[in-house]
Amino acid sequence: MASRRNQYLVSTDWLEEQLKNPNLRIIDASWYLPNLKRSPHIEFKENHIPGAKFFDLDEFSDSKSNLPHMALNDEEFSKKIQIFGISKKSKVVIYDGLGLFSAARLLWLFHLYGFENVSILDGGFPKWILEKRLTDSRIKEFKHLNFSVTYKSDLVVTLDQVKDCLGSNKIQIVDARPPERFKGLIPEPRKGVRSGNIPGSINLFYGDLINSDMTLKPNNILKNIIDKAGIDLEKQLITSCGSGVTATILYIVFKGLGAKGVSVYDGSWCEWGSKKI
Repeated sequence: MASRRNQYLVSTDWLEEQLKNPNLRIIDASWYLPNLKRSPHIEFKENHIPGAKFFDLDEFSDSKSNLPHMALNDEEFSKKIQIFGISKKSKVVIYDGLGLFSAARLLWLFHLYGFENVSILDGGFPKWILEKRLTDSRIKEFKHLNFSVTYKSDLVVTLDQVKDCLGSNKIQIVDARPPERFKGLIPEPRKGVRSGNIPGSINLFYGDLINSDMTLKPNNILKNIIDKAGIDLEKQLITSCGSGVTATILYIVFKGLGAKGVSVYDGSWCEWGSKKI
């Protein structure tokens, strides 16, 4: 935890300086909950960081699953990601329209499939716009390149694996949802999903980790927050949320603080809350 800033972030200053780097790949991974009534694809077509290409989270999720946003198998991901023209020399920078939200999901996916040279733009598109930096409506095309995959199975867990670790003092399950949803005080936004939480899990609302300017809080403050929540970075940590998006923000935070092992429960509460457990 030597650095004040999370290791998976880059600043708007850094990205602006790198815009003409031929090995840079910028990806807009914006995705919004239905209640926001925003179209990430339309917004991207109208305005984005120069050279960026749009990543459609739904397109890159398993269409055969009845759960939202389940990760593709490695072969499908490898095939679909070719449109971004990513090679071993590439440096990938991801951003989204909320500052730090769905961009974390794509970073985790890259890690899951074995690609590490990837970062998130701290503060995302809101900070970029606020600072009046260059934007564009032109959409860049890249030569499709083969994307070699090394699947890291330890970064994801299934329903059965989560069940098996209940009650273990070596594993902690951490839920990124707002406290009201975690405590079951309000209905879940998805039909057929009950309210509540996984037994023994800890609530760490992702919103408490983000500054008002949409940047991630410094490492020392993040460490204080997770210490107060009773989270032990020496234990195996499993992150969860509603549908596997904000759980990946916790993945980035924990990994950035030197956690020994962090996995994402891909089905998250959407799966757990729809089963009779």
